[in-house]
Amino acid sequence: MKKLTSFVLGTIVGSAAGFIAGSLLVSDDQVDDLKSKVKNNDTVQDLKKKYDNGTEVVKNQLASFPKNVEDDSELKDFDDIVIDDSKDNDIAQKDNAEKTVDDLHHAEASDDPATDAYPRA
Repeated sequence: MKKLTSFVLGTIVGSAAGFIAGSLLVSDDQVDDLKSKVKNNDTVQDLKKKYDNGTEVVKNQLASFPKNVEDDSELKDFDDIVIDDSKDNDIAQKDNAEKTVDDLHHAEASDDPATDAYPRA
């Protein structure tokens, strides 16, 4: 806890000292000169244009996303679509039924004929 307090206090004091030193050591003329150099620098202006164009592209992409759908009638249209695979199901059900009946005929008979669900003839 002592190290954290020292760190926070040092950060506050250091940033305050840096701000005061910067404001006292740099004159207003130097600040204005620096601003004019940045404003007249072609490289900085080119970067600014690229940044502005990039942000405009991102804004356009975000605007092109679809909005929330209030009307779900299009979604309800999918309820009407029925895939008819009954022929495949009929064949599969017949095969399955035959296998089940065959399995039941080959099942072991229980020792107690009263509990035998499928008595053999």
